[in-house]
Amino acid sequence: MKVLSSVELRRFGLTVGGVFLALGVLSRWRGHDTAPLVLWTIGVLLVVPAVVAPRVLGPVQRVWMRAAAVMGEVNSRIILTVMFYGVFAPLGFVMRRLRDPLDRSWRDGRESSWIRRPSQPADRARYERQF
Repeated sequence: MKVLSSVELRRFGLTVGGVFLALGVLSRWRGHDTAPLVLWTIGVLLVVPAVVAPRVLGPVQRVWMRAAAVMGEVNSRIILTVMFYGVFAPLGFVMRRLRDPLDRSWRDGRESSWIRRPSQPADRARYERQF
């Protein structure tokens, strides 16, 4: 595992601690009593060492990043699964029922699915902007 510098650990403590402090303010503004105290405590426990002795936050940062990696793996699996089975699979099913997007029908009596295009003279300007 990479050892982080004091500047990076200070940035971590101030950023994450600042977010916890802001969440505490938001929670207090919404009328909660206990949650803001917990969030402010966590925020202060991150901000004060970040200012005074950032090296103390090394183990906290490693645990935080491991938890973030695990959450990222779980969330990406959940999000990708929901997107595939909730969006792409039904959309593909409906599109295949309406028409074949690749025009692969053999029922029209054609021997090939090749689409004949009229030949055009080679124009160099056509190759500059192909799309």
